[in-house]
Amino acid sequence: MCAELSESRGLMCPGSERTGMADDNPLTAAFEIQRQTLRGSQRALEQSIEFQKQMNDALASGIEEGAEAQQQSVDITRGALDSYLDAIETAVPGAEDSVADVRDAIDEQFDQVEEASEETAELAEEGLEEYDELSEAYLDSLEEQLDLLYETHEELESQTAELLDETEEQLEELREQTEEEFEKGDANGSEDAL
Repeated sequence: MCAELSESRGLMCPGSERTGMADDNPLTAAFEIQRQTLRGSQRALEQSIEFQKQMNDALASGIEEGAEAQQQSVDITRGALDSYLDAIETAVPGAEDSVADVRDAIDEQFDQVEEASEETAELAEEGLEEYDELSEAYLDSLEEQLDLLYETHEELESQTAELLDETEEQLEELREQTEEEFEKGDANGSEDAL
């Protein structure tokens, strides 16, 4: 009798193998797939931000190397102009005052170029550092939120499993009561027939 009911209605017979939520049930599998999807998304985001950090490091290195190359170029050009002005001072008598004025103007312009270059490099590096700090803060916040989400998700799974276990137990009790009533009815019907 129990076997017939269990097959037709999906109920469990006493002593059957399933006694609650199994680890391989669809509910557990669905929750695990959701967690795996969350973990995969989290890893992808972390890798994306790590890649951006590496790109920023490469950019910062490039800015630093570019600033050094520009400084060398400025030094070479300045040295060449100084040599040229020295040659003019030597070759043209009485040109010392005019050459000194030109030299001062050129030095002032080179100083401005060097200062602007240094400021630009510093601002770029500061911007990259701020981005790195914001990225770290974002990742920390995201990790905290995901930890909370995982906890909530596991609690929801646990509560759902408990609800299903309780429902299964209630159905089992109902099945037993129905079976008892059915057996009483059969017994009464058999006694009435005698």
